[in-house]
Amino acid sequence: MPALRQAPGTKASKIAPKSAGKPVPQTAPKAMMTDAAIKAKTGKDWAAWFTALDKKGAGKMDHAAIAKVAADDLKAGEWYGQMIAVSYERVRGIRAMNQKCDGQFSVSVTRVMEAPLSRLYAAAVKGGWFPKGTFVETSQTRDKYWRGKWNGNRLSASFYAKGPGKTQIVMDSEGLSGTDAVEKERAAWKAALGKLEKMLTA
Repeated sequence: MPALRQAPGTKASKIAPKSAGKPVPQTAPKAMMTDAAIKAKTGKDWAAWFTALDKKGAGKMDHAAIAKVAADDLKAGEWYGQMIAVSYERVRGIRAMNQKCDGQFSVSVTRVMEAPLSRLYAAAVKGGWFPKGTFVETSQTRDKYWRGKWNGNRLSASFYAKGPGKTQIVMDSEGLSGTDAVEKERAAWKAALGKLEKMLTA
């Protein structure tokens, strides 16, 4: 299952639990929902979930095992089990931000542009706005997505109509080596989307 992302507009929890006797210094930005939201959905706040998982020995488990414990043993359900597992791994230092279950990193860059869906899609696939690198297309569906290999790793562009004359483009770059690569890729695609936007208004 792909890594879950923090929903836009949500605030991170301010829980700062301890794991196996070791204080975890910075946890707030890592949880995927607020304390109030996770408690409303599952009946437990983050501190309760992390304590329950600690008691189950989750700190020594892989992602799939943690998610199964949360979903089945602790009755969170499959979807919230995945979210709780990711948040637990981040807070306990098992998983970094933007890191997927396989240990690799990914980044998503989004922009809403003043252009109809079909026009933005056509301009995007025409090219001429990517950062320096090598892109090999693997598939595309008109007005929906454009996918391929970017410098040997997976890249996808997804397109969503956002009202009259507006379209959102989401760039997902996967297979990155670490947090430094994530920030470098994020900056590159932000600049690239800015270039694409200028092309639309030229």
